This record gives sequence, structure tokens and C-alpha cells, in this order.
Amino acid sequence: MKNHADEFSSFAETIASLGSLTKLESAVATAIKTSRVPPKETRKLLKCMSVQEASNTALFQFMRDLFEKIGIGQLEIIRNDIFRFDFAIGDSPVCRLYPHVKGKKTCYISSESLAQFFSKDLSLPGTVEETACRNAGDRRCEFAVSLQPLAVYQLALDDMDKAIIAGVIDGHDKAQISQQHEMTEEEMLFRMNILRRYKILDDGYRITEIGETYHKYGEGMGGAEEDFQPPWRDMAKISNAISASTSFAEAFTETADKEPLWDVKEKDIVNLAEEAKKSKSFAELLSKRVKSDMEE
Repeated sequence: MKNHADEFSSFAETIASLGSLTKLESAVATAIKTSRVPPKETRKLLKCMSVQEASNTALFQFMRDLFEKIGIGQLEIIRNDIFRFDFAIGDSPVCRLYPHVKGKKTCYISSESLAQFFSKDLSLPGTVEETACRNAGDRRCEFAVSLQPLAVYQLALDDMDKAIIAGVIDGHDKAQISQQHEMTEEEMLFRMNILRRYKILDDGYRITEIGETYHKYGEGMGGAEEDFQPPWRDMAKISNAISASTSFAEAFTETADKEPLWDVKEKDIVNLAEEAKKSKSFAELLSKRVKSDMEE
């Protein structure tokens, strides 16, 4: 009897974890769908010269609140390079869904959420890798977001940056360019340092090979830029949409909790537990069971 009880406990824990993952998947899909960010706001993040500056942008403040509402945890920026952002989550709720897993990274849904947000909401496709995980024995969970360089260059530089590049190529110095575009010396230096960071200019503020290539081929990419209201202007609407998206999973869980345990056959529990191990989500598990019932 002790072995049977242990099997049922493991099965119940699996169902609870899969149910929580399904709620997370639903919340992520809804959040991504309703959180598209204007290019000008994404550009502010891309132009940040330090982690502290990036952390203070409206975009990251929104991103941190959004991921916490989804249930992924509270994000922290720990690195910002021109083609890479690293994030950390100190106490990941996703890790807690796998209480018995040790020595393995488990936050695939957090990685996928970051990838979807950058690709669909920021128009910055790339790859995301979980580089550290509490379930693997690390102090916290960390994620590296590697962005496609072409997409970054297309979005990071605005019309004024392009005008500065053209001025440098034409042989004008900083004073001439700032006077031509009615900029202060401080603003000109700030912009030129960003162009230097993106390898458009060298340390002497001369055009680089990358800068020449960008000027020749890259400036016309992307067409006219869209301008629309940033999603953080209506955070309540997004929060309500996320709550509504998880209601089905919650209702199913509540119904399952009320089912009498003595009506469940032991062989069905064992079979379902085996299928649960092979399923990536609760929805996939349900689909398998419906198909099985129809065949019977």
C-alpha cells in the first residue's frame, strides 16, 4: 500500500505542476499579444550605456512589472551589451514547480517568454539561453538574450544618428555637424559616443568599415517607423487580460480537486503519470487523454 500511495502522491504533484505551467503558458501568450512596444521606446533601451541606465527606462520598468504579473518572477538586468542583454531572477516561481529536480536547469518557459517578448513586442529576434538556475545549484536563475545584429542596427539608430554618420563621411568635424543640426556640444558628444559603442565610429570619432557599410546599405531598411501608445499606459487592461486567460486552467484545477478519489482506477493513475512525463504542457496531456478516450 505504501508504494501505491507514493505513486498517487507523485501523480497529483505532476498534475498540479502541469496545471500551473499551463496557466503560465496562457498568461505569457496573452501578455505578448497585448504588449507591443513603440520603436522609439525600444531605441531608448538599446542606447543605454550602463545597466543602471537600462534599468531606469520606462520599457524595462514595464517589462519587470509584466513578467511579475505573468508569474515568471521579478527580472533584473545584469548586463547590457549592444547585441546582448542578461537578466536574473532571484527567487524564480518556475523553479518551485520542480521541487524534486536537482542538478538541472528547469526554467524553459522563462527563456521562451523572454524570446517571445523581444521578438514579437520589441521586433528584436534572437535566442535566449538559461545560463544559471537555482535547481541546478546556482544562486539565482540567469538568462542571456542574444539579438540579431541587423535587427539591432535597424532599430537602434534614428534619423539624427544617420545625419551625423553622413556628416562624418563628408569630412565635417563635431562643431560643424552640431551647428548644422542645431545641437549642443554635449548632445553631439553623447550621440557620437553611442555611435562609437555600436562600432559605427572609432575612438577618434572617425567612420569605421561597419559605419560605411551601414551608411551605404543599412539606412534605408525598415521603411517608415510606426508610432503608437506604449502598453504601460494601460497596464490595467493587460492585467485583466492575463487574469481572464488563466481562468480556464483555474476552473479545471478546482473541478479536479473536487472529484472523488475512489472513482479513479489505479492503472489509469499509473498510465496518466507516464503520459504526463512525456508531455510538455497540461494542454498536450489533455489532448492525449481525449484522443485515447475516443479510441476506446
